[in-house]
Amino acid sequence: MVVTTSHTPSEESIDSSKRIAAELGCRWVPRGGKSIRKLAQTYKTPHIMLQADDELKLYMDVLNEDDPGNDSHHNVSVEPAPMFFHPSLSFVRVKRLMRGEGDALIECSGAERGDSILDCTAGLASDSIVFSYAVGGEGHVLAIESEPALHMLIREGLAHYKTHLPSFNEAMRRVEAKLGSHEQILKDLPDKSVDIVYFDPMFRSPIDDSSAIQPLRKLANHSPLSLEAIEQAKRVARKRIVLKEHRDDGEFERLGFNRMFRSGTKIAYGVIQL
Repeated sequence: MVVTTSHTPSEESIDSSKRIAAELGCRWVPRGGKSIRKLAQTYKTPHIMLQADDELKLYMDVLNEDDPGNDSHHNVSVEPAPMFFHPSLSFVRVKRLMRGEGDALIECSGAERGDSILDCTAGLASDSIVFSYAVGGEGHVLAIESEPALHMLIREGLAHYKTHLPSFNEAMRRVEAKLGSHEQILKDLPDKSVDIVYFDPMFRSPIDDSSAIQPLRKLANHSPLSLEAIEQAKRVARKRIVLKEHRDDGEFERLGFNRMFRSGTKIAYGVIQL
């Protein structure tokens, strides 16, 4: 992977892109008027991270999907679609909480103001944001992501993305994004050091109509949760462990979740009460 900028970058975005490249251990390259495809071909890399003035973008599998030699009818002037941070449904869910309406995850987790949350599988951090709003400034949400590029997207997005709702922006800023293995981080935490441990792994049985998650599936860690991680979560959590999964999947039974909350969709939440 290489890191670059937009065609006419500000000094700030140049500095930011160089910082990100250094953190990721990637090569920083000047844009030089090249298209994303041309950059991928020049530097022989399938993935490109681009720091625009307003957001960080990630272009995945550019060589594999966009090589004009593979398709004589391909329009090489059209740039591939990037992946980027967006609060997605968390914005809708938080607005519902603001109106006093319920949220399935908050209800089944029992999260309340002042709680500390360990989100072991952050993804694009949508659930972390909802948790952050629910626990407020007195609480704390630590969002763990094992994939470096995805961690960078969410860390920068949580720090800089703005909406018209100050309280939502504050909830995003309060989420602490951390790169690492949730299994190792759980092992390193003291006994009973957080209130709620949350897992939302990539579903073993994908929900095909969930289009927002499709780009994430290429980048995310697909490893199934281990029994060891659940045992460590039981040691670390004070109140509950929550697992989000496909309602018809066997992961709840395999991992020992004996209570299930259905959300009215194909998603369900398993809970271990401590």
